[in-house]
This record gives sequence, structure tokens and C-alpha cells, in this order.
Amino acid sequence: MNASDSGITFTWRAADAEGVERSGQLQAADEPQALRELLRQGLMPLAVTAAPRAGAVASANAPRRAASVPERITLLQELATLLGAGISLAEALPSLAASHATLATGAALAAADRAVRGGQRLSVALREGPLALPPYVLALVEAGEASGELATALRDAATQMDYERRAAQELKSALIYPAVLVSAGVVAVSIIFIGVVPRFASLLKSTRADVPALSRAVIEAGLFVQQNLLAFGLGAALLVALVAAALSSPELRGRALEGAARLPLVGPWLLRVEVGRWATVLGTLLANRVPIIEAINLSAAALQLDGPRRDLATVAAELQRGRALADVLATRAWFPRTGLNLVRVGERSGDLPRMLATLGTVETEAARMLQKRLLTLIEPAAIIVIGAVIGLIMTAVMMAITSLNTVNF
Repeated sequence: MNASDSGITFTWRAADAEGVERSGQLQAADEPQALRELLRQGLMPLAVTAAPRAGAVASANAPRRAASVPERITLLQELATLLGAGISLAEALPSLAASHATLATGAALAAADRAVRGGQRLSVALREGPLALPPYVLALVEAGEASGELATALRDAATQMDYERRAAQELKSALIYPAVLVSAGVVAVSIIFIGVVPRFASLLKSTRADVPALSRAVIEAGLFVQQNLLAFGLGAALLVALVAAALSSPELRGRALEGAARLPLVGPWLLRVEVGRWATVLGTLLANRVPIIEAINLSAAALQLDGPRRDLATVAAELQRGRALADVLATRAWFPRTGLNLVRVGERSGDLPRMLATLGTVETEAARMLQKRLLTLIEPAAIIVIGAVIGLIMTAVMMAITSLNTVNF
């Protein structure tokens, strides 16, 4: 039984008027108030102890690291399940905080529980918390609160986050074999260039051999690298560190993506990925009754390419002037012509969210096919380049060796 919705939670044992022992929990400002509440209810207190708060448990046991994407997705899914089963938010949050106490999400849930009990909305508590959820997720939560369908909004948010996680994981998995292939090729070339080529340096000093220019250049280069191996090793390590630092910087990563978008084959693939993501996020927001202007601005934040992201700000402005979405998108070069009919049909039928979801699926599948083609091209291209480099080195070595047999005595 609960005397109030704030204060410290106390676990109690007491005897009623008939001497039957009972137990439960109540909330009070302090222990004397808890005792007075039990006496007011006609109970004789036997034991009253303060129960540990969910926030304290989470703060003590939760690891000091940011919550991973799978952990955040699981949190949203579990909260949606509890709310969908009819459990109130005031009960669901402390229950999840206790079950996530040993995870990185435990402290965030405990903080959200305290904020909600203090009168804040869940969307505000999540926005100010440490979970760092995407903007569209926060918008979905806010829309779910406004419509009374918070469980559905949380479930849609988890589904979208899981879709983006799986797409990124698929790309990483697909790049493993080409990365291994290229790394093995680089190692093989390095071994030949550093360990084998310098052994023929004596030919350069031989008076009996007229070493060709190509052979001389390759042997001298291999000898130079071998003599300065430590400097080259440190340089390679520094280069890897700089690349890793650049990829961890959102600004530099964005510039790299912009440069890649200008490449012949990579550009169309990246654009289809962006359109698929945007259409899916926008459809999900609209399905949860987010106003279209706000939904377009939020869906733009999910994009990674600067061009489409900036352009969508002008799309929202034109919609405010009364233009149809399909007509506005028809003037944008980055938007696929095949998707205009889906958007136009969705606007005319009043089923724009479903048409956008279909467009997202179509563009995502097209992007997946382009990705497979690109990866199919990477493997033979890597083999050709590595083979050409090794062939060039071996040709130079063989030309140097054969130069001994062509000397005129």
C-alpha cells in the first residue's frame, strides 16, 4: 500500500486489530511519518525499514560506460511491452531500473524514473538523460505521449533503431573479407619488398651487370625502406592513428562521406541509403501523428549527407506555403523519380505514412543490391592491384638477374 507518490519507500511488517501479521511497502518522508501512517490505518508496527531506491541500486551497480545501441533498443522494447500490457509508466520505470541495474542503461532509467515522478514527461526525461537517443526517437516518444499511444511509439522507435543497427552491421560484415584480402596483400608485398628485394643490392655495384632503370629503382627503394624500417613503421602506425581519429570525428567523417558521394559507383549507393533511411523515419513519424513539418525536420537529422539534409529544410519551408510534398520533391535532383508516384499516391489517398514506408523498403533494397555489386568489384580490383604490384617487383628482380647473362665479355 502507498501513502503517497513521493518520498522514501519503506518496507514494513505490522499486526492488524485481529493480530494477523501483514507486510507491504509505503512511501513517506521519514520513518516517523511511516509509523504514523501505519498507526492511522489501525496497524501495530513490528518492523519498518527503508528500501533501497532503484536509482541508488542503479548508480552503485551500473557500469561507467555509455549504453550501447543494442542496450538502448532492448530498453525501448521492454518499456513498450510493459506499457502495452497495461502497466503504468510509474510502475514500469522503477521495475526496469531494477532489472537494468547492472547495465549501462540502469542509471539512465533511474534518472528518468525520478524525473517522471517529479512531474516531467518521459520525452523530456529521455532528452535530458544520458542515453543519447536519436532525435526522431524522442519525437516519437513525445508524439506517443500526446496521442496516448506511447507503447506503439516506443515499439516503432525500437524497430527503426534496430533496422539502422542491422544495416550498419551488414555493411561491416560485408567489408570483412575485402579488408582481410587487402591486408594480406599489403603484408605480402611488404615482405617481398623489404625481405627479398634488398638481397639483390649487390647487383647495383656489380661491374658485370647493366642493371635496367626499373630494376635499379625497385632495388634501391627496397633497400631504403629496409634501412629505415623503424621510421616507416612509426609512420604507418601514425597514419593508422590519424585515420582512426578522423573517423571518430563527426565533422571529418562527414567530409569523407561527402567526398565519397561524388564517386561514380559509391555516390548512387550512398544516396539510396540516405533516401531509404529518410523515407522510413518520416513514415514512422507521420504514422505516430507527428506534424509533417516537424517530421521532415526530424527525419532530416537522421541523414548523413549534407546536401539532402540542408535541402530538406527548404522542403519544409515550401510545405508551409501550401505546396504538396510530391511537387516539392520533384524539383530535387537527389530524390529518385521512381519514388514520386508513391509519395503522390500517399498524399492523394491519405495514406502517406504507408507509402513512405514502402518507398523506404524499396530504396533500402536497391541500396543493398548496389552494395553487393560494389563489394563484388572490390575483391577482383584488390587482387588485380596487389598482383600488379607483386608482378612489377618480381619483373624488376628478374630483369636485374638476367642482366648478368647479357653482359658482353
